[in-house]
Amino acid sequence: MTTALQWPLVWSPWQRAESDRRERPRSAGPRRARGVAALAAFALVVSGTVSVEAQDSIEDARDEQERVREQKAEAAAELDAAQAEDAEVAAALRDITDIVNAQQGEVDEAQRLIDDNRAAAAAAEAEVAAALAEEEAMQESLATIAVAGFVSGGDEQATFLSSSDPTEALRQSSLLDQANVDTVEVLEELRIVQEDRLIAEAEAAAAVEEAERIEEELAVKLVDYEEQQGVQAVLKAELEARVAEWEAEVADFEAEDDRLAAFIRTEEAKLNPPTTSGGGGGSTAPAPGTPSVSGFQWPINAPVSSGFGYRVHPIFGTKRLHKGVDMGAGSGTPIAAAKDGTVLSAGWQGGYGNTVVISHGDGITTLYAHQSSIAVSAGQQVSRGDIIGYVGSTGWSTGPHLHFEVRVNGTPVDPMPYMP
Repeated sequence: MTTALQWPLVWSPWQRAESDRRERPRSAGPRRARGVAALAAFALVVSGTVSVEAQDSIEDARDEQERVREQKAEAAAELDAAQAEDAEVAAALRDITDIVNAQQGEVDEAQRLIDDNRAAAAAAEAEVAAALAEEEAMQESLATIAVAGFVSGGDEQATFLSSSDPTEALRQSSLLDQANVDTVEVLEELRIVQEDRLIAEAEAAAAVEEAERIEEELAVKLVDYEEQQGVQAVLKAELEARVAEWEAEVADFEAEDDRLAAFIRTEEAKLNPPTTSGGGGGSTAPAPGTPSVSGFQWPINAPVSSGFGYRVHPIFGTKRLHKGVDMGAGSGTPIAAAKDGTVLSAGWQGGYGNTVVISHGDGITTLYAHQSSIAVSAGQQVSRGDIIGYVGSTGWSTGPHLHFEVRVNGTPVDPMPYMP
């Protein structure tokens, strides 16, 4: 089980120490806003002291989140995708995808911190170079001052008395005084620049060290990340294969349905030949509710569990038209003819399983699918309420139920307007 990366605070120990350093006058060269840094460090320390309990609570929540995430990752990795149910594969894929996305965020954040520390190290190294150049310039100034002091001997009175020209003696005395003052200032500036250089060197070293530490942790994290990506790829491939299989079955079912619709139209034309020359087979059904289509009854006494219309697969998300209504009932429940008519077909219809199709005239047919057994035969005349078969789960079915359709000239329509 891997440990979550703990990203470093921006304020490092050497910065905190530097913020406590006494303010001093500054000369030209690399400088920092020490007062602002000190205030920022103080504010960070105070806020950390005040919210220790809150921070502990946040850390506990993060630890718990990481523990849950690891458990989900382990469960997804241990799942036998080939044997698992569709819902299990889909749920595992969602979990592992969430985990991979979270890890990707951590990887990106780690890389950003590495880049920031590398940039900080480069900036600090530039400051070191600038400080070294400034030190060299100051040392040259000190050398010049030392030469002037050596030439004058450092004795203003002797310089004045030994000069034959009072004006030149005063000028040399003034230069000597200035040289003494410049020496103190340059030495102080040199000390400050040297301290700045040491701080910049420490900053560069600390930034490099921090970048290397994060890189080490990132290397561990990447191993886990790649493992989770492997699990994700397996689950995704399995689910995609199942979706493809489902879509192939849907396509096969649609092809079967097209053949069934063509068969119904052909048989309807035989039962109801055209009465005018040049007319096509079948007839146009009147609108639901008119006397010619009255007299339907429900084929079984059970609630409608799934209605007519487009519906989305709960796992795969694909959409298809549900061409009738489903009524849940126990296997073996008798199925009655919804209205008087002639049995067009009674037998196996692919995904519909054992199916009975009854013609009621005027281009209207009813279909009763997934039966466990059929009680009628093609060409038989039936009356409303006659038993035509029994509820089952044959064909493309997940459990015992009756799939009931109303078709007009072979095309499925919503059965509800036709029913009492």
